Amino acid sequence: MSDREQRAKTVANFWQGVDSHDWDLVASTLADDFVRIGMRDNEEDTCRGKDAYIAFVSGVIGRTRAHELRSRFTFLSDDGRYAFNEAVETITYARGEQPLAMRFANYLELNDDGLISKLDIFWKTPSTMPPDWITVDSIIGDDPAAETA
Repeated sequence: MSDREQRAKTVANFWQGVDSHDWDLVASTLADDFVRIGMRDNEEDTCRGKDAYIAFVSGVIGRTRAHELRSRFTFLSDDGRYAFNEAVETITYARGEQPLAMRFANYLELNDDGLISKLDIFWKTPSTMPPDWITVDSIIGDDPAAETA
């Protein structure tokens, strides 16, 4: 498998892992210094470090009643260092609530080792906003133990 093919597989495994809630698979795709810049584009919604990200994303999904992430397509640059992905994430976060579908455009950077070092999320604003508690600070805050979970 060529380096570019391996990088494409890494990106595909990331999305598959998030959708299937396979946190070991997700972790295997991320650099230790991974940075996720969330849809709110502020420091409160920025997650730094692989372990912190796993704690964050698993914490968000653990609070939902239902979660699905469908990767619609991924474009990988010729050198395999940059990827652009479109995904639809559907969550139901409370009993009796209608599912909320959100369309995301995701920009990813891969490091020299072929691991994802950055995820920057852009999204279409749905008619219903996701709950305010879906931020890095709300899920893992400054709890050092959460970063190693």
